[in-house]
Amino acid sequence: MQHERVFIIKDLRRYIVTVLIMAAAFCCLSCGSKTAAVPSQPEAGTEPEEKVDLKELEAEDRAVFLTYDVRHNDVKLMSVDNGRTYSVSINELTTFEDNYGKVSVPELFEPGMIVDVSVSVHSRSLNSLKQAPDAFLKRDVENFDINMNRGIFRLEDGTNLHVTENTLVLKDDRVVEASDISRNDVLEIRGVEPELYSVRIMSGYGHLRIKGSQYFTGGWVQIAGMFKPVMDDMLLDVPEGEYDMTVTYKGQGGVKHVVITRGKETSVDVSDLKGDLIKTGEIVFSIRPPEAVPVVKIDGKVADHLEPVTLEYGVYQLEISAEGYAPIKERISVGTEVSNIDIELTKEDGSSSDTVSENKTKKKDTENTISANNLPTTFTDNGNDGKTDSSSGSTSSSSSSGTTTSSSGSTTAGTPYESSIIQGSRIYIDEPQTAEVYFDGIYKGIVPCSFVKESGTHVITLRKDGYETRTFTVTLDNSKENETYSFSALQEK
Repeated sequence: MQHERVFIIKDLRRYIVTVLIMAAAFCCLSCGSKTAAVPSQPEAGTEPEEKVDLKELEAEDRAVFLTYDVRHNDVKLMSVDNGRTYSVSINELTTFEDNYGKVSVPELFEPGMIVDVSVSVHSRSLNSLKQAPDAFLKRDVENFDINMNRGIFRLEDGTNLHVTENTLVLKDDRVVEASDISRNDVLEIRGVEPELYSVRIMSGYGHLRIKGSQYFTGGWVQIAGMFKPVMDDMLLDVPEGEYDMTVTYKGQGGVKHVVITRGKETSVDVSDLKGDLIKTGEIVFSIRPPEAVPVVKIDGKVADHLEPVTLEYGVYQLEISAEGYAPIKERISVGTEVSNIDIELTKEDGSSSDTVSENKTKKKDTENTISANNLPTTFTDNGNDGKTDSSSGSTSSSSSSGTTTSSSGSTTAGTPYESSIIQGSRIYIDEPQTAEVYFDGIYKGIVPCSFVKESGTHVITLRKDGYETRTFTVTLDNSKENETYSFSALQEK
């Protein structure tokens, strides 16, 4: 019995020791979990989570403003870096600023405007939209020259801007191609010099078809400041508006009133202007300033500018020179019984003469006076003698039947580019099939077709019954290589 009590006591001691050891271990584990930070291990195949800097969620861009959609409350933009378009939504936190840093509203942002953009990448919402403070804006741009091959957009004052495939061109606030820019257009351009980021075509043009021109082949047609040699089946691109068109040939011809509608084709029959008798008209000169002593030549012959000068209907080369004043060389058109030529000479140092009162011989219609700043330093007449003339001063001519003005716009006489035929080289037009092709208003054939290459900047017009007529401006170099063009398909009316 004594031995049994000993064994029981020993077993009890072992049990108590075991319980105490387990309790101590449990306490150690419990205390350790509270005081020691044990990092959790990521699950297999996952990466540890990183803290995200909120600034990384904002993207900045310089862009061209396209549209503001009130219904969807978003804006559409085009990045100037890559030409890509994208839309971002507006919320109550979006801010708008003009180029002076003042608070603005999206309704005041115009298509083509250069802006600095901040966008929330996560929500694709617009944080801020600001007009670029270093961007330029030039309105009413005329007498420009664009060469996409060389990436040059040249202004009348000689400024060269860099134009690329990413330069946005808008017409009626729709995105079009750079080739859709016509030399007759009035533009609004924006960019950051020397980069040209957007071009907006502000005025449209229509197409003028002259019927009955076979009676005046070899003569001249004048409209909207353009002087063109008359050829069979002519189709001219003319800025929208109302004009008095003059058609002349060896003493025959006259004036037709024409209304040009944007994007439309207008036909005018001039066959009734052909007469059996040679017609003549008188020109009355008014030359300022009064102290100038001018010498006036018409087609190289000295004319008495103090008396009315009688000429057969037609187009003539007018030259005026006076000591101390810049010489003038311009083409004038005679197509009415009486015309008034109003001229203000410019001093050789570039300053204008004093303004005088209106000419008392002015007729019923308002005269158009062309500023000396609008005249080019040189111009070449396509299809004529190819001579380069210097011109300055201010000229205009008006008559009781309308106004005939010689100007320096994007026309045959007064174009700011030179043109010459490249012998042995041709232009090929492959698309769109079966469309009529007009090169500077002269019919060349049905696509596919080809014709002689002529260097310089030219207008290619594509026409097809039942389809919208389209006009493209192309610049051809003076190399002897042939050039091929495939234009996009015409749109049905």
